[in-house]
Amino acid sequence: MDDEMVYRLYRCYMRSAPGMWATYDGYVEVRSPDKGEVFERAVRQLARTSFSDRPGMDSWRLERIELLE
Repeated sequence: MDDEMVYRLYRCYMRSAPGMWATYDGYVEVRSPDKGEVFERAVRQLARTSFSDRPGMDSWRLERIELLE
């Protein structure tokens, strides 16, 4: 039996929570071993790149998740 974890590509549609900042309404593509981690991984990716001022999960609203591959 192979114990290797398989990471699949997901598209996470999300928007910024209301606040005193520019709004974001779009998606982030992330690799994740399961759908349950996609939103958190997407938030972390945004915090590392374009939105370092919004690293917390409460700064974002999940719209939907799609499996791409």
